[in-house]
Amino acid sequence: MDALAAYGSDDDGNTDEPASSPVNGDDASKRKRPRDGEEDGRNDDAARASTSGRVRAFPHVQGNFATHVYVPLAVTDWTEARHELGDILAKLARAVPTLRPIGTINGNLGEDCDSAFDAIASLVPDGDLHVSLSHTFPIRAARKDGLLTALRRGLARDLATGWDALVGPNLEVFVNDARTTTFLALRVGTASPIDPSPGTSPGTANARSPWKGAYSAVNGVMRERGYPQFYEDPKPHASFAWTPGDRDAELREAIEGLGLRSALTARVTRVAVKVSGQPEVTVWARATGKLPPPDV
Repeated sequence: MDALAAYGSDDDGNTDEPASSPVNGDDASKRKRPRDGEEDGRNDDAARASTSGRVRAFPHVQGNFATHVYVPLAVTDWTEARHELGDILAKLARAVPTLRPIGTINGNLGEDCDSAFDAIASLVPDGDLHVSLSHTFPIRAARKDGLLTALRRGLARDLATGWDALVGPNLEVFVNDARTTTFLALRVGTASPIDPSPGTSPGTANARSPWKGAYSAVNGVMRERGYPQFYEDPKPHASFAWTPGDRDAELREAIEGLGLRSALTARVTRVAVKVSGQPEVTVWARATGKLPPPDV
């Protein structure tokens, strides 16, 4: 979330966010949701491009802090997968030289494809893959504690335990609503069902779909507190690279036949909130009971 940290109190910096749907013609509901402060088309007149190519999500207001709710993905066997993604990025950089790993603001991969092929794996986010549960939105400092409390209550009500997710293996391309940024991502699904929440029985919506429960809980809090809700039909995914501009066609052609050798398994044990300039806060945490502890 280093990009969000650079946003400051909405006084500086720009960021980029994942969260969710592939481009499909001109249907806005199917477009890529922007990442961590990426301009999402709702403030076109106020959006300002930075030197890195990112665009501010909302107009500058002194005392506002960019805020984002997301699920960190604890991916098993990440070291090998990270090198796989690095090789893929190096190949794609030959077709789209402006491609950059998430977290890298400057330095296009295509500037030196030969050296990129050998070194790019070290630039793919190490453990920074995540799935967005909210847009990035501005919040006043005085309202932060109330938001965190509401999120804790909502998520505790809708989620009973952690779950195992499948990440990949296929690559997908997403473009934000304003078509200012294109993202390369791995789709995220469910490997094992969540245990039923208190008061529910197996077969309920939340028992079958932990992602649905997480999105529902966060959207409920956003609605109650007057913040922007997430999309009606979110497609969980984890972005790992981005490029300025609308490069949808070039990337779709370039990823043909590329992908991970197999899907990754990720442990989903917590939901976090990042307010720019402040430490990450965990607002929900549970053990899955499915995978070994992270230090094994």
